[in-house]
Amino acid sequence: MFFVPTSQHILLTDGITDSQQESPFECQEFAQNGAVLDNDGLIDVLVWNLYKQNRENWKPVLNQLLQGKQLALLQEVSLTDEFKDWLYQIKWVGQQAKAFEAFDVSAGVLNLAPVYPIRICAHLNSEPWLQLPKSALFATYPLSDGTVLAVGNLHAINFTAGTEEYQQQVLTLVDELQRHQGPVLFGGDFNTWSDTRMEALSAIMSQAHFKEAQFPRGQRSEFMNGHVLDHIYYRDLQLITAEAPTSDASDHNPLLARFALMPTKPSL
Repeated sequence: MFFVPTSQHILLTDGITDSQQESPFECQEFAQNGAVLDNDGLIDVLVWNLYKQNRENWKPVLNQLLQGKQLALLQEVSLTDEFKDWLYQIKWVGQQAKAFEAFDVSAGVLNLAPVYPIRICAHLNSEPWLQLPKSALFATYPLSDGTVLAVGNLHAINFTAGTEEYQQQVLTLVDELQRHQGPVLFGGDFNTWSDTRMEALSAIMSQAHFKEAQFPRGQRSEFMNGHVLDHIYYRDLQLITAEAPTSDASDHNPLLARFALMPTKPSL
């Protein structure tokens, strides 16, 4: 049994206090306690389509991948009791944009971090053919240099005749990220399985002046025609490393990237 929400929903899963709250509002804000996302100016990020935890070894692999990370942007997360128990044990906090429910279990993209975001907003776009939504999150996090990081987490719609709906979904999130005054990270499963989709995405990112993290050739999971599906884009950050280690814990290889905050310009 599937349940599709009629409005944008955010599920707030708190791995510290083991509480869950569903908000009917598009956005949610959190009180800040002085904690920052980065680790001495470094941000290690994981971007991974978790394949609804369909592989038995998802948990130990995810535990390993999260070591030393400050942020995880996950797609196709099923918020099962097992996942919530795991999250409570690692004492991270997560926010999910609920795309739909299947048998009372929500599914969608999910942000994980050791600290709360300042603000987080959910976006839903329905698959034109299947009418099941794909979800996205826009969030902001405090940084140690006094700036604020804007983060986009996207699972792009898949089954379309052209690219109009696809471009609109991407642009909705890009417009929010582009308006942000500060550094930006944008990652996810962009479903770029064709030349036309990749060209459309590249044009949008180029116009927004977002750079793409470059991974060693052949590491990222590819569609049958050789197109990669997962990407990380950024602005006003320094990319240090990027890799996509092979994993059988999902049908996508995870993306790992390390960024450094840009030096602040001295005031005149």
